[in-house]
Amino acid sequence: MLADAIAAERFRLLRDRSALFWGFCFAPLVGFMLSVGGDLFLRAIVKKPMPGVTVGLVDQMIKAVADGASTFSVLFLMIGAAAVLAGDYRWETWRLLTPRNTRQNLLLAKLVVVGEAIFWSLVLTAGLSAAAAVIGSAIGERALAFSAFDRNLFDVVGVLAVTWLEAMTLAALAACVGVLTRSTMGVVIVCLGVRFVQTVIASSLRLLEQGQPSWKLMAIPVYDADLLRATLLDATQLGAPAAHAGPALAVLVAWAALLTAGAVFLFRRQDLTKE
Repeated sequence: MLADAIAAERFRLLRDRSALFWGFCFAPLVGFMLSVGGDLFLRAIVKKPMPGVTVGLVDQMIKAVADGASTFSVLFLMIGAAAVLAGDYRWETWRLLTPRNTRQNLLLAKLVVVGEAIFWSLVLTAGLSAAAAVIGSAIGERALAFSAFDRNLFDVVGVLAVTWLEAMTLAALAACVGVLTRSTMGVVIVCLGVRFVQTVIASSLRLLEQGQPSWKLMAIPVYDADLLRATLLDATQLGAPAAHAGPALAVLVAWAALLTAGAVFLFRRQDLTKE
């Protein structure tokens, strides 16, 4: 039954071209155009080749994927998530769906499809960043290397997995907000605000704690994701905080699981007779 619900939600999203483009394709495309545009601008200013500068292909991919859950990217990811998670409130179609499957399966299917879309959006981000690195090296006549810091594709996969999990904590929050507010706009505003507030609080606490993990910092998903990415890329340089990578991963998973459970709990008790 859950598989049927997932297949149906995937079918609906693939035919919602507006949500698919603006939610999951637009931010990667903007990043690609800004990168290429920056290289063109720099070449126009410098007006001479820069052969001494090396462009790391994998390094560019890691940087782009690590920023895949930034405040800017989250704005568009949540637009796509809101269309999937709260669109049925807008179009008043829940009355048509609930007789065909359980409420739990219907909501979980939406979250699974959002998770798939976020994953492919991050893959697109990595692919376009690699293309931008190749084009940029040709524009500036710079040397193109696989990596300037001895990174490999496993590092890209690891960073992508952490960023995906970070984004899924917001997707689970979007499910809760969508059920409570019954509004697509409410989902976007709340999730974007939460992401921004997390960034500000994490930055402030880092200064107060002098870079050392504390229970306050560890409770913030943004900090946990940054800690995991730093540990994956260079645990020795990170030092003592790298020992907290396990708890950071557990906190991220716990946030996603608790918010998902909360969304299902609220949805199963919601009156949908007018939706």
